[in-house]
Amino acid sequence: MDDATTPREVVVGTDGSDGARTALAWALREAGLHGVAVRAVTVWPPDLPPQRHDGGIGRADVADPEADVRSRMAAEAADVAASTGTDAVPVHPEVRHGPPAQQLVDAAGEDGLLVVGSRGRGPLRGALLGSVSQQCAQYARGPVAVVRDDESTHGAVLWQGTGSRVLVGVDGSAESVAAVRFAAAEARLRGAELHVVHAWTDTVSGYGGPPWAVPHTTLREQADVTLRTTVQEAWRGRTPDLQLRAETVEGVDWDVLTELADSADLLVVGSRGRTGWSSLLLGSVSLRCLTYSPCPVAVVRSARSGE
Repeated sequence: MDDATTPREVVVGTDGSDGARTALAWALREAGLHGVAVRAVTVWPPDLPPQRHDGGIGRADVADPEADVRSRMAAEAADVAASTGTDAVPVHPEVRHGPPAQQLVDAAGEDGLLVVGSRGRGPLRGALLGSVSQQCAQYARGPVAVVRDDESTHGAVLWQGTGSRVLVGVDGSAESVAAVRFAAAEARLRGAELHVVHAWTDTVSGYGGPPWAVPHTTLREQADVTLRTTVQEAWRGRTPDLQLRAETVEGVDWDVLTELADSADLLVVGSRGRTGWSSLLLGSVSLRCLTYSPCPVAVVRSARSGE
């Protein structure tokens, strides 16, 4: 592993919602693990006055609403830091103007970790994945972590200890190699087990016989090879320096990963894998994991995919 897995800073989107507060708590802990600062960013769309879209953070009766919002963001960050034991993490509030997802992506850049809630103050309150979080995962130039805030999530609570586990899905692509490296760094910081999984299923013998049929043992052997070569490439021939569990699991990839994520601290996936079109910025597996995972999900791009 190398220093490329250490972010320059952790950038978190805030809008005054409960989901954003949960994302802020996660970002503070993550920054504390890496020893970097948090930049808390709220975005004002350019076509509305501050008091109509400040997410309840500011007040309409102050002379400088932007300064007021930054002050309230700092107060909220201090409150969250006190409740999470992350008071030592520096926090820099920032107000930006423009389309929210674009501004968050630009703020994080290529070497920052972008953290967003799964949904904010948008109109679809029942949605599992909001448009801003999906756009951030789609277009971010660096890693993105999406943190859910509902009854099914627990990843903002489990952090360090004997039960800690970071799960990463692989398929042999360059993105999945990058995902393993990112996940290994996260597991190492937490003192957690790294759980590497390659899910496979019989997708070539749908007619049940020759000439389409492929022996079940051959498919499993191919899956084993994919898992082994991905892990080897991630460590570049070196011995893993953490507790590692690697396995192949028969089943549909997103079903397997979201089920295994039920007791994980973090699920890590590549932005897209070997299937689908190479021009896609976000694959179906990563999108489904973002939508249905019970724990926070980090989406990682390889250096090549960012070109």
